[in-house]
Amino acid sequence: MYLLASDIIYFIMLRNEENIRIDDDEKGLHVDIHRGLFASKNTTAATTAATNNSNNINWYDQLLSNVRWHRVKYKSSRFQKECTTPCYTAFYGGRAEYSPYIAIPQWFQPLIDEVNSHLGDHVQFNAFLLRLYFDGNDEIAWHTDGRTFLGEKPIIASLSLGCKATFEMRRMTNVWPCVNGGNNISSSNSTGNTKVAAAAAGVDASTPIQSFTLHDGDLLVMRGNTQKHWHHRVPKEKGRGVRLNINFRYVMPGQDAERGQMTYYKYMVFGDVPIDQEPLSWTYDEIVSRKGGIMNFVQKGVKCHDSKREQQQLATRKRKESSSCDSTNTTSSSGSSNEMDIQRYLACEQSVDREVFVSLPRDIREELVSQWKSLQNQQQSTTNTISTLLSSSNSKRNESIQHFASRKKTKKNKGTIDSFFVKKR
Repeated sequence: MYLLASDIIYFIMLRNEENIRIDDDEKGLHVDIHRGLFASKNTTAATTAATNNSNNINWYDQLLSNVRWHRVKYKSSRFQKECTTPCYTAFYGGRAEYSPYIAIPQWFQPLIDEVNSHLGDHVQFNAFLLRLYFDGNDEIAWHTDGRTFLGEKPIIASLSLGCKATFEMRRMTNVWPCVNGGNNISSSNSTGNTKVAAAAAGVDASTPIQSFTLHDGDLLVMRGNTQKHWHHRVPKEKGRGVRLNINFRYVMPGQDAERGQMTYYKYMVFGDVPIDQEPLSWTYDEIVSRKGGIMNFVQKGVKCHDSKREQQQLATRKRKESSSCDSTNTTSSSGSSNEMDIQRYLACEQSVDREVFVSLPRDIREELVSQWKSLQNQQQSTTNTISTLLSSSNSKRNESIQHFASRKKTKKNKGTIDSFFVKKR
């Protein structure tokens, strides 16, 4: 179905179910969004996309289990100060003839093959930027992905996994340089002095910002002249849970490629650490520990934003939650028992946010439930011991009362000494 452009919408959008295709030659915007292509959760989208993900791999869990993440620090020549990347990052690939170069892991290759297969044989990628947005405080400021060593019209694919996030694009009159990568200049606030600031920053304030919500498994593709005319960003969002992003690019051979690849590795892996030294890195579990422990992370208030495709499943889950924790020690088969334990855990622990919990890797979810069960068993054991002691104490007390009553009755039946002698007369 085609929607005609209006004074507000400056592109033609083709929708097929939830997929989006934008082609606007006048504004230089060419974007596709393939919905739920690699959904990692057990949602309707995941079922729909099962034929696309022929390897049936949960890539969300794969990345959290295998990637070592960096929080790169470097001295910015642009801002003349020490900077730290605003999210966790990693980088694989590029061109093997240049240094530095980190080989693409074997476990990661099937994902590359799947994306290439979906987009067509004419699309190939060899450089992969990975980002971990741990919570809503992590972000990426306004920027363009355009680089000379990526070609005149680079195809940039971006895969989202985990909690949903906002992806914004703004049109530029000049993508280089961006005076302030973190500014919020747009048509919505382009009045008075802001218009002057927008012009100075190279922002086309007459064109509205385009905002998209990217869900688990969505593949966004920017193509054509998009990088020449548009900046994009992932802003901070209160309450956002863990989100992963894999950015697919192709580094072309040429004079500028070696310098470009070195720049990628500097800002994604090494920072100011010499490339012959090992940069600091952490597993996801170590990051969670540094953040104060997993229980601090899954408390309510840090939430995954529910997508429409998830609402039906959430309704089903809520119905299951109506059974409270009165059957904590119920035993059953291994598979159903684990599911029942999870349901009881979430029903009993009201401070734990369900959407954050289900976004965690499977081993961490199982560890949390196991710890909870152990604590429940300890509490139950303590309760049983106290009950036994109280029962024993009450029993002895009752025996003493009965013994005393029996003695009193005997004494009453015997009467007094005087009555005894009176009867004998």
